[in-house]
Amino acid sequence: MSPRRSKIEWMVIIGLTLLFGSIWLFAHWNLSRKPPHHKGPGSAGYVESTPPPSSTVPESD
Repeated sequence: MSPRRSKIEWMVIIGLTLLFGSIWLFAHWNLSRKPPHHKGPGSAGYVESTPPPSSTVPESD
C-alpha cells in the first residue's frame, strides 16, 4: 500500500487539474466560436458563389 498523500500534494494535484481543465475548455470553446478556415470546393458547407454582374455600360476613353 502506498503512503498517504499530504494535504499539499492534494492541493497541487487538484490545482493543476483545474488549471489544465480550464485551459482545455477555454481553447475548445474559443475554437467552436470561429468559422472554419478552409471553405473551398469539396468542403462541408461550401456554397458556390455567383460572380458579380458585369457592367453593361461601355467605358469611354
